[in-house]
Amino acid sequence: MKKRAFLCVGGDSRQTYMSKALCAAGEVYTCGVGYSGGSEIPLASIDDMPQKADVLVLPIMNGEGLEIPGAGGKKIFCTELADKLCHGALVTGGRLSVKQIEYFSALGFDVADYWCREALVIRNCIPTAEGALQIAMTETGITVFGSRVLITGYGRTAKACARLFKAAGAHCSVAARRSAAIADAVNCGLDAFDFNELYGHIPGFDIIINTVPAMIFDRHFLEAVSKDTLIIDLASKPGGVDFDAARELNRRVVHALSLPGKVAPISSGKIIAETVREILLERGK
Repeated sequence: MKKRAFLCVGGDSRQTYMSKALCAAGEVYTCGVGYSGGSEIPLASIDDMPQKADVLVLPIMNGEGLEIPGAGGKKIFCTELADKLCHGALVTGGRLSVKQIEYFSALGFDVADYWCREALVIRNCIPTAEGALQIAMTETGITVFGSRVLITGYGRTAKACARLFKAAGAHCSVAARRSAAIADAVNCGLDAFDFNELYGHIPGFDIIINTVPAMIFDRHFLEAVSKDTLIIDLASKPGGVDFDAARELNRRVVHALSLPGKVAPISSGKIIAETVREILLERGK
């Protein structure tokens, strides 16, 4: 029986280990992906692809265009990939833009954004929270144990951070908009209050972790933040902090994007590989 052929293109170190993990599901070819030393087959050029792929796996995308960033500065375009795929092939990637989805869909491919999968997002919260803890440990002159930590928002990532920092001995507080989220936080043994009360609470924290992808810490709020406080912004671009104002006010801010790929690329790559295989199973492929 012919093995399923995967073509994995571009991305950071997560894509490297994702490609390695997919080798258990078929024959894996990579282009613009770092080599893990596994049984995947690296291609110097996309034109070296020896057969049409059943599955194209793109990385977590960070733009609206058809360009795919690759390892070592290699650039590959979606337009180079269509004739390397079987009819009706599955095309999957993370945070695919409307333009990218429309391009592959118009050519008759089955497009699925793995970043929209609830299970992946939940699994990904753990390396994100661990990355935030690592930053807190290296960027402050105090122990996390006994520190006063504020987490803005109370979604999946915020909950993972709260559990981890509390387990490390931090005194955690949560600022949330929904009364149900506040009640949930209190039930988990956390201090919690409404966003409307945030400004009055800000001066009392050693570490602030923002998970809300909207402007929360503008100049007015940053002026209330102590110069000794570390702000870790986990929100996707553009983030929830006025970074220009933070520099002018000499406030310490780390915009911690793509933490799973930086602190736990092996685990994060395996999570993506598992999700790709789940998508294939659901589609009967």
